[in-house]
Amino acid sequence: MAGKVIGKKLPFGFRGNVTRTPDTIIAPYANVGSANIEFGEPVVYDPDNLGVRKIAAGDTSDKVIGIAVRRIGQPYADNDKGWYYAEGDTVDVLLRGSIAVEVADATGITGRGKVYVRTGADNAGEIVCSAADGAIEVPNAVFAAGECDASNIAEVTILARSI
Repeated sequence: MAGKVIGKKLPFGFRGNVTRTPDTIIAPYANVGSANIEFGEPVVYDPDNLGVRKIAAGDTSDKVIGIAVRRIGQPYADNDKGWYYAEGDTVDVLLRGSIAVEVADATGITGRGKVYVRTGADNAGEIVCSAADGAIEVPNAVFAAGECDASNIAEVTILARSI
């Protein structure tokens, strides 16, 4: 049976999935914040509590160390998305490499374009393509392909470690 795959495009993956493994550095940290960390969200390092937490208002780019990686396990039942790291969970953080992320606003996305994350109370952790609405830059991160799939998933590459 002949297959027809030329001209077809596969999705980029699921939020938080590592997309290219040969050049990947992942490190475990405790979720020391009180908020849940969704898979595929950038996280900040909390030096006082020796762990990571969800991005919040007032955070700056120099505090962002990586992106939460999707893990294998049972989903929490209290969330419609079902997959996150709760307070006290061990968070796998991508420090260098490529990962699939959900983009809240893909307007202006370009290949090798900068990656930004919102810090507002209502939208903290959302990845966007510009510094509007109080978004901060994710250091050393770029959009790999400059496009999203049908589920608003894009591939982001962290070029160098921040910690």
